[in-house]
Amino acid sequence: MNIGDKGEISTKVTESLLATNVGSGDVEVYSTPSMVALMEGASVQCLKEKLGEGQTSVGTSISIKHLAATPLSLNVRATAEITSISSDNKKISFKILAYDDKELIGEGTHERFVLNKERFLQKSNSKSQQ
Repeated sequence: MNIGDKGEISTKVTESLLATNVGSGDVEVYSTPSMVALMEGASVQCLKEKLGEGQTSVGTSISIKHLAATPLSLNVRATAEITSISSDNKKISFKILAYDDKELIGEGTHERFVLNKERFLQKSNSKSQQ
């Protein structure tokens, strides 16, 4: 992976993605939680073919601004661009952007941490056995 690498994903705004249906508001527009998930998904897409065997990445921080409302049925897309990589290749920072068919609707930053998937799941699952 390299600084400048990019990922992109898109979807159509459906009823299940509206603020009224995800519990984030009472207006029938694309919800902020749905936009955040799309932006995070773009960063996952960016790293998809770049991680080693047995590795995955998890989100550790995200800071966004939701700039414009998007109605039902418009298309939305998110991009993620790597802006920095720690010296041990574990912490990856991204610039994230979201657009609908008309304009920029969101912007922010996101960090992911690269780790061993099996060890991570073992540690997480051990919580339910305590």
